[in-house]
Amino acid sequence: MRRTERRRVDWRVIVGDQTSAKIVAPSSQAAELADFMSELLCEPTAESVDRILRYAVEFIRNTIHIERAGIFLLDAKTQVMVGTWGTDALGETVDEHDLMYDFGGLDLETISRAQKGYPWTLFEDCPLIAQEHQQTRVLGRGRLCCTAILGQQGPIGVLYTDSAITGAPFDEAKQARAAVLCSFLGHALEPIRAKLIRAGFGPEKPQHPLIREVTQLLGRDPTLTCDSLATQVHMSAGQLARTFKRYTGTSIVEHRNELRLARFLGRVDTQASNLLGAALEAGFGSYAQFHRVFRARFGQTPREYLQEHQPFADTRPAGLEGN
Repeated sequence: MRRTERRRVDWRVIVGDQTSAKIVAPSSQAAELADFMSELLCEPTAESVDRILRYAVEFIRNTIHIERAGIFLLDAKTQVMVGTWGTDALGETVDEHDLMYDFGGLDLETISRAQKGYPWTLFEDCPLIAQEHQQTRVLGRGRLCCTAILGQQGPIGVLYTDSAITGAPFDEAKQARAAVLCSFLGHALEPIRAKLIRAGFGPEKPQHPLIREVTQLLGRDPTLTCDSLATQVHMSAGQLARTFKRYTGTSIVEHRNELRLARFLGRVDTQASNLLGAALEAGFGSYAQFHRVFRARFGQTPREYLQEHQPFADTRPAGLEGN
């Protein structure tokens, strides 16, 4: 590019005495954001972190105008995603600190793609979930957009957005603004990473004892069938299935399959040379069963999926190595 000599401008000569300008008072929203950022930078606490996460969810809804949003934080030590704030079926902000779930394939895919430079990942035909009165229910199925919140030292969490209330089409321009906010959050939250999980857990709220027992049983042995689980919790298989669905919004089979798929993705090697062994170790009864579940979940064969997402092993977040 050709360099030219700069021309000095004297605004006092051009505009005369009209050089003064009035500062426009910031909006209450901008002032609130400034206060939160100052608190995070000066003396962050678990409470101030929690407030900024709530503010982010409401900013996405009220200012960016994305219908529903929720932020979950990653606890790499226990390999779980921890709830913070979200949006219910009516579009209102709800406390989701009592929620947590095992880090799974969808989250791994989102973070893996983010580390490769994709600002967000859009999934189709996903269950769209809402929390109401400490219960989880499925509003329907549709597009779910997942945006990783990344810090310099690795993933911090994931923002989930959808339009489950109206079914409005995906708006890439709005999502781009949400992705910029997530990038900002990643930089702001990195120095206080140690305080994040405390903020995510919030007030301690007990999980339904039956759900806790079933998830613990499946966590120890993902080969358990619904009948086996029912026997161990001393109730009929039908009653167990209905209760689990009511409190989690998903079936035991779906939950077990997600758990198995997450375990498989944590055990398969980079060259996908141990597909059968990884599938059996993950809890599937046969390769045919694994192949059917995997294809239904991802729309590809396992080998196609792994070839498309190479190098798989090198893109996994720190602290999430398979056991």
